[in-house]
Amino acid sequence: MASITMLRRATPNEQRTISREDLGFYHAVIIGAVYQFGNGLDIEPPRSFFAPLNRCINEHPFLSVLVADRHTDKSFYHRASTINLEDHITLLDRASSSEDHWPAIEAVVQSDIERPFSHTIPPWRIVILPLSPNSAFIAFSFSHGILDGPSGISFHRTFLKALQSNLSPPLSPVVTPPDVPLPPPFDTPRRLPISWSFLLRPLLAAILPSFLANLLNLSASAATPDDGTWTAIPCASNPPDTNTRLVLRTIPAPLLSKALASCRANNAKLTGLFHQFIVRALSKSLPTSTINASGKETPITNFLSQTAINMRPAVGISADEMGEFATGSFLSHQRVGSSVCNGPVTDEEWECIRDCTRSLAESAARLDDQPIGLLRYAPSIRGWLEKKIGTRREGSYEVSNVGVAGFDEEGGVGIVDVVFAQPGHVVGVPLCFNVVSIKGGGLVYTLTWPKGGLGVADEDTFVEEICASIKKDFEGF
Repeated sequence: MASITMLRRATPNEQRTISREDLGFYHAVIIGAVYQFGNGLDIEPPRSFFAPLNRCINEHPFLSVLVADRHTDKSFYHRASTINLEDHITLLDRASSSEDHWPAIEAVVQSDIERPFSHTIPPWRIVILPLSPNSAFIAFSFSHGILDGPSGISFHRTFLKALQSNLSPPLSPVVTPPDVPLPPPFDTPRRLPISWSFLLRPLLAAILPSFLANLLNLSASAATPDDGTWTAIPCASNPPDTNTRLVLRTIPAPLLSKALASCRANNAKLTGLFHQFIVRALSKSLPTSTINASGKETPITNFLSQTAINMRPAVGISADEMGEFATGSFLSHQRVGSSVCNGPVTDEEWECIRDCTRSLAESAARLDDQPIGLLRYAPSIRGWLEKKIGTRREGSYEVSNVGVAGFDEEGGVGIVDVVFAQPGHVVGVPLCFNVVSIKGGGLVYTLTWPKGGLGVADEDTFVEEICASIKKDFEGF
């Protein structure tokens, strides 16, 4: 067996994503894009994409790494000596209809999101779905153990520029990655300091009897649901290997433009508005009460959200730097009545949207006392994840918005749509809204959930009601 050289150890948050995947709780993150080729590129043979992939590997060091000691709490990264590009390309048959490509794209994302990565090659791949002779959907699927969501946008930006440059392909599909260091780790004590007061709250909550912790308003995690919080059903006691269900929905550019104009007029951001649309949808679709773990009927009064935050701007890192630079923000949202959620967004709701916008902005600008920094104090991150099995879920839903993707067209080669998806959470919140939009275009989101994990009689109908409500709210401007 060839010796390997450690590049660096995984940080606590990187270890969380590595352990989660090694336990089988989570597989591929996907950032896909619809490419248009006006330069006569033959998109059918995999060799057409060797040069762009080689460019990406040369510019982004994490694309050449593997993870060692995945089953421990001391995982580390090491570089592959060579990479066979053919091992990282999956070419599918052309979509049957070029008029409406979204069902075919949805099917590709659904099938690939639960596909495990090999541990013998760097954990990423591209899946190519030809849509027409001059267009294709290219999904960049990658392990969250090496990259976060915005890294996928960086990949496509580099990949697109390489396609536009008409690079000559390497003579062989086997390439040697450059010997360069990885970017500095993000969630370190120096970058994310934790105060004693912030640290002691979860420590005391874990040590003290539950009644005393509740009396003192202490929490064992960054945010804790109360008796009225909808959290679906507990995490599965025996998680299945294939778990994620997914739907893909689009919001046309004219509707998105009107929503953005309303946000600007109300001093708010789109992510805050999207949160309120979700709250309205859940308020309409869920019953007034649920049966808790003790068998008692409990009113559903609020929802607890998690929002992924891109911290690159806060630490002065380029938007194109690949790696793990995310934290989370946790917010509580009150349920709204039927008379409110079936009408236009009210002034009271706009105040909630502004509050959400301010809270997310504060989280994105603050480096001290970030919840993700608490992971360094966990005795075993793998054990912490395993203990979540069979317990109450930690919230109601997640919003992960990788933002507005901008791509320049050159030489007839460009990107016209983008898709973002991640698996449903085995041990996290029951619903994940994965959002991305393209500059000057529309918005695309996927909604993912663990199969059988929503606690409703008909999951497909429930999810369809949520998506229909969100669309109706966009149409209301």
